[in-house]
Amino acid sequence: MANVKSASPAWLQFWERRAIPILQESRNQLMGMIRRADLIRPSEVAEIVARDPLLTAQVLRMMNQRQKSTMSADVVAIEAAILLIGVTPFLDRFSRAQTVEAVMLPAHQAEYGQLLKRIFEARLARRLATIFANKRFDAKLGEIQAAAILANLCESLALIAPHLDEQAPAACFDVLSLLQLWQMPPPILDLIRVDAEPATRSVLQHAVVPLSRQLERGWWQDEIQQRLVTIAGVLNFSLEQVWHVLTAQLLAFARKEGKSQQLYSPARYLVMLPGDWPAPVNTAKAVVSAAALPSKDILAERMQALHLAAVQGVPTNQVMALAVRALADGLGLQRIAFTLLMAAENALRARYVQGVAPTDPLHTLRIALEKQHVFTKLLQKPQSFWLNADNYAQFAPHLPSELVEQIGAKSFCAMSIFVGTQPVGLIYADSGLEGTVNEFHYTHFKQICILASKALAHNARRSSV
Repeated sequence: MANVKSASPAWLQFWERRAIPILQESRNQLMGMIRRADLIRPSEVAEIVARDPLLTAQVLRMMNQRQKSTMSADVVAIEAAILLIGVTPFLDRFSRAQTVEAVMLPAHQAEYGQLLKRIFEARLARRLATIFANKRFDAKLGEIQAAAILANLCESLALIAPHLDEQAPAACFDVLSLLQLWQMPPPILDLIRVDAEPATRSVLQHAVVPLSRQLERGWWQDEIQQRLVTIAGVLNFSLEQVWHVLTAQLLAFARKEGKSQQLYSPARYLVMLPGDWPAPVNTAKAVVSAAALPSKDILAERMQALHLAAVQGVPTNQVMALAVRALADGLGLQRIAFTLLMAAENALRARYVQGVAPTDPLHTLRIALEKQHVFTKLLQKPQSFWLNADNYAQFAPHLPSELVEQIGAKSFCAMSIFVGTQPVGLIYADSGLEGTVNEFHYTHFKQICILASKALAHNARRSSV
């Protein structure tokens, strides 16, 4: 076994028990489960954890560093760890975890982009390792998956460490020593180590996991071909069969992971051409400017459609759908929700939601109106509100606690929707967790909300005739 002392002692000491920040995406999804924790299955929570290498490391480290009796078993599978902790205690603990976004953004966006890249590579490595282990009928997939997603963990930790502590020691990329220090089970260590006589499953693992990074540099490299030959030999497949499985998984991965990521997209795997990849073009500025100043034609088109909806008296659900499209397509706003006023509950509940995953807390957002806050003020008369960097310190204490805890945006706009003199709800929109809503957004946001109110009022008058 490798000697733990061979790695940097300062680096190992730094990460021995220090809390590892997790992705905001993971935290949001866990927070969304708290209200219905008694209905959540451990496997549902495990799916969220498995997509976040940092959270996976945190959970496995905590379980394997715990004080053990002679009857205690090592914990390898995430679902087993959640069963031991309990779903509700697990959600309570990790829904309050520190996030990498809070640590790195907005000041260190470039390093955050590199971190996302490492995380997507880990997700792909886990996916490929799982698929090929299944082809080999491996009975212990939990070991395969854990080893794959933790294989390059030190690179992610190296990006995070300087932002947790300015005096952080120099990074060491000996992941085996770190996992030994964390008392990870031997099956995981055996799948990562390269200094011992490898078993068949280790040979397969070492051939599959590096593909997640090497394929980015081009499809027809000699090293990749050698790995495919190794995989074919272990599985007793033809090279064509291995290639077919690999490309099918890469395409599925690109379609799943490439939809909502702005700083790093794995969509490169959709292009199956030989040779080196061209140097990527920096389009970040173009994306930002396009979001800040969307096409006026599209915006005018969407607002005209909303105006015609009022004239023609289209149903309420279509009115709200047109309003959401105007905000998303015309203004480029990312997370949008129409929250309906539930008089019996004295609360706002999210009804129409756009721009987030099905498991996002925005879908289940409920804002109580018992206490006075910004949204209760908005519902007193037709009016709007714009939270931005200039007024954040002033209004932060007056925001609904549910909005702060579950959504977390520091810049958004909101407007109450009235039919006649009666409030029916409130429209909320932002530009993502770290995005900003500018004056252009806010001005046209108000216009779109007013058009929606007029369309709803027109429907109400027609219904009462």
